[in-house]
Amino acid sequence: MSERELEPEIGGFFRSNLLAVQKAIRQQDFRKFAALESNAERVAFVLSYPEAHQLSLDVERPMIKDSSGAIRLKETGNKLFGCGEFAKALETYSNAVLLASLTVIISIDRERRCKCLELSVILANRSATLYHLELHEHALEDIEEASRLGYPKNLFYKLEERRARCLLALKRHDEAVEAFRRALRTLDDARIPLERKQKFEMDIRMMLAVIDKGKRLNETVPKNLPRVNGKQSLSSQRPEENRGKFIPEKQRNPRYPACSNAVEIKNSGGDVGRHAVATRKITPGEVLIVERPHCAFLLAENKLTHCNLCFTRIFVPIPAACHTCSCVAYCSRRCRDADAQVHLRECKLLPILWHSKASVTCFLALRAITQKSFEEIMKLKDQFVDSGSALNISAKNPYRGDDYMTFYNLVTHEDKRLPEDIFHRAYMAAWLFRLLRTGEYLPESVKTADTADSRLSDEELFIAELLLHNLQLLQFNSHEISELVRPKGEKTLAKAKSIFIAGGVYPTVAMLNHSCNPGVIRYFIGTTIVVRAVRTIRAGEEISENYGPIFTTTPENERKRKLRVQYWFDCNCEACLGHWPLLEELDPTILRFKCETGLSCGNVLLVKSDTNEFMIGCAKCGKSTNILKGLKALQDTDALFKIASTNLQEGQNELALRPYLEILKLLDETLALPIRDYHLCQQGVRLCALALGNTARI
Repeated sequence: MSERELEPEIGGFFRSNLLAVQKAIRQQDFRKFAALESNAERVAFVLSYPEAHQLSLDVERPMIKDSSGAIRLKETGNKLFGCGEFAKALETYSNAVLLASLTVIISIDRERRCKCLELSVILANRSATLYHLELHEHALEDIEEASRLGYPKNLFYKLEERRARCLLALKRHDEAVEAFRRALRTLDDARIPLERKQKFEMDIRMMLAVIDKGKRLNETVPKNLPRVNGKQSLSSQRPEENRGKFIPEKQRNPRYPACSNAVEIKNSGGDVGRHAVATRKITPGEVLIVERPHCAFLLAENKLTHCNLCFTRIFVPIPAACHTCSCVAYCSRRCRDADAQVHLRECKLLPILWHSKASVTCFLALRAITQKSFEEIMKLKDQFVDSGSALNISAKNPYRGDDYMTFYNLVTHEDKRLPEDIFHRAYMAAWLFRLLRTGEYLPESVKTADTADSRLSDEELFIAELLLHNLQLLQFNSHEISELVRPKGEKTLAKAKSIFIAGGVYPTVAMLNHSCNPGVIRYFIGTTIVVRAVRTIRAGEEISENYGPIFTTTPENERKRKLRVQYWFDCNCEACLGHWPLLEELDPTILRFKCETGLSCGNVLLVKSDTNEFMIGCAKCGKSTNILKGLKALQDTDALFKIASTNLQEGQNELALRPYLEILKLLDETLALPIRDYHLCQQGVRLCALALGNTARI
């Protein structure tokens, strides 16, 4: 097999080994590889060469727990806390938490018990820091975890008293009373001088008396008056935060429940394939799709800054449920516990994956398998015999993004791939398979030796088959999960930047075709994708998203080249067919009016912005169009644009979104794209929408 230019996905870690494998394969043998028809056979072919087993699966410095390092950090944190440097103490304690062992098995093994106690102490110390920073919810989280992990009995009185004060700050008075009472009961175990014990007891009893008096006073307040200190739910405080997130049950498409009933999925075959179509007129701002990912994975650089499950940015990290690694973190115990089983399957694999700098595609190919148990994956073999049945979508058999068969049936374009392309992916699948086999995912009874002369078991062949299939479909069906980042202290979005934090697969959204003038925008709330209309879409018109190159900023030739290289199609959207200029090249003095005859004519009337004529003749249908309505709409949009700009400058992003959307609706009635002001308005809509999703200040 001759050497040739490697794909960008094959990074430096793999390059020399891949070249060695390629060199070992004779041309006549590579022709045999090209003739293979199953992905399992292709991976097995690669593994039949000794060179494919030479690349190490170990990492010199694994990211594991370090009790002595955790203790050193705890002591540093204590000093910072004593000096009143609470922010620095919080960061130091958090690093100690990630390094400390998290095993919850209390056995006669003294060392194991001590590690668990050490972590509980670190968490308790961090809770004190959080209390001083007035981050009471986070402090309660650490207090609860410290209690669960066996915090020393003689110190428990301090923990319960801190819990009570946090609850009091959150206006949770009844719970605070119970915590104060527990603090009194645990005083018997405290190893402190009698004088201190008596003072502590007196302080608590005074607090209980104050709470009781306040409670009795509240009971005398007339019930029809508002309770200033009453606890409100987040939804009642800020209803706009939930607006547009979800599509009500009655407004969903019963066959494609991630979609609204304004969206239908059709399959035209050929190059168009499955695509989305509007069932009625869709107006700018409408929520069309809300979907959770089939699988998702954080980029390596975000493994300790974002939650490993929900992808929100972490302020107070919670360590993984395993007792070995220190390489992932969570935003809460709830997320950690929900992800515990999946993490245990992946724990040993992650250090070498990150060390290899493999693309997020490789992580996703693995995650699609490891998020299910080995037994669940093996049950899929029978479904593959009739995989086409998953495409028989109906109200009784809806399109479910969490179903593996839905994921499996996404397009791979395997029939269009060159043998060299398939070989590169088979090589990566072989390495991923070898890595998976080193962990605990595959039962020992089905594992074979990691040698060239070993014949893979049927179960191993099935896993190898899935890995290579996944790598192929992910090329065309994955999405970048984003977060809008802006500098601390910045009120506006002027310096905000959307960054790529993770990759995910959204099977419903994956069916939307590309347009260089897309009809939708997307943003993310955690890992959930929200797709909203960004222009008026007529009934029967295709609903298209954008795969990256957009006409406003990228020249036509460059857009087409990128799409052909990455997605293997020639773009024939309206922007490409009409050879639309870049946004900066659009002439703002030319207005583009729609002929009043409508779609049967479809002509565009070009009019100078300073014209004195109001009746414009159409050269195509011969009828005249009154442009007064369009000119009036333009005047109205000027006022709306000023309102939107003012709100944006004041940081009122959702208030800015409304006039932006109204501008799009008004212009869509009489004007035809491309229009400079229209597309500038779309950019404002996108920025405001991004601010409704994942955001951070750094």
